[in-house]
Amino acid sequence: MKQLPPLRAIRAFEACYRLRSFTRAANSLNVQQPAVSHQIRNLEDDLQTKLFTKHGAAIVPTDEADSYYEAIAAALNDIATASERLRSNNRNDSEISLATYPGIAAYWLLPKTQLLREKYPDLIMRVTTMEKNSDILLENVDCAIVFGDGNWKGFQAVKLIDEAVIPVAAPKVAEQYQHLSGKDLLEKGPIIYLEDEEERWLGWKEWAGKLAPEYGKINKLTSTSNYGLAINQALLGHGIALGWTGVVKDFVETGALVPLNFPIMHTNNGYYLVAKEDFFNTEMSENLLNLLRDQLTTVS
Repeated sequence: MKQLPPLRAIRAFEACYRLRSFTRAANSLNVQQPAVSHQIRNLEDDLQTKLFTKHGAAIVPTDEADSYYEAIAAALNDIATASERLRSNNRNDSEISLATYPGIAAYWLLPKTQLLREKYPDLIMRVTTMEKNSDILLENVDCAIVFGDGNWKGFQAVKLIDEAVIPVAAPKVAEQYQHLSGKDLLEKGPIIYLEDEEERWLGWKEWAGKLAPEYGKINKLTSTSNYGLAINQALLGHGIALGWTGVVKDFVETGALVPLNFPIMHTNNGYYLVAKEDFFNTEMSENLLNLLRDQLTTVS
């Protein structure tokens, strides 16, 4: 056990890696930004390894950080799951445990929960994040935001976001590639490719099958299994990502991301709030659902 780094440093590293920002990590941990920077420096000293480099206002993980996160992520999820299982026996009416994906948590859910806390000042929302549907144990949390077709045996599901996607990029990148056909975009544009072992989402290959069936080879600038990382790379101007319109709406409205001139592609799938029936009978769940439903306006 003496070989383990301090838990605070590990928590800071996980938040920084997931959110790609010391400031956002500090907000998620409810501490000041210098405290997060201090913990990262301590961890780098302990590991004798540089974990992040600065890129404007954002931070970029080093190769060593990628490897380290991959190695510890499963253990952190196991700790969170075991802890949540124990907490559930003593939870009060002002607590909600929610599981979802890192990108949905960082870019869609957490920025909106302040509105719920204004109604419930004592609210404690415990958000755990996991990449795969198979890792999200619905029986261990009050509710989850999960992607699928709406059918989860033994659970109720309410759709929050339709699967409606469109290529998006930072303004300068969008201006450079806005005029390209679908075929040229795939072959010449810097494509940020989202990998998915569980084959859940509409990706670039499916997009190509509809809008550029004659394409040759996708010019993959980078590949990742993390949607939040894909959007972060697009925000930094590193390439073109497929954005879910309901998730990137705020970025489009502020001009941080620009949709390219292609039709929005739709499927019957989407992101659902999933829970046991008794959860949906509570006042808290009703307010949570109303809050999230208010955010359904998508990119036109």
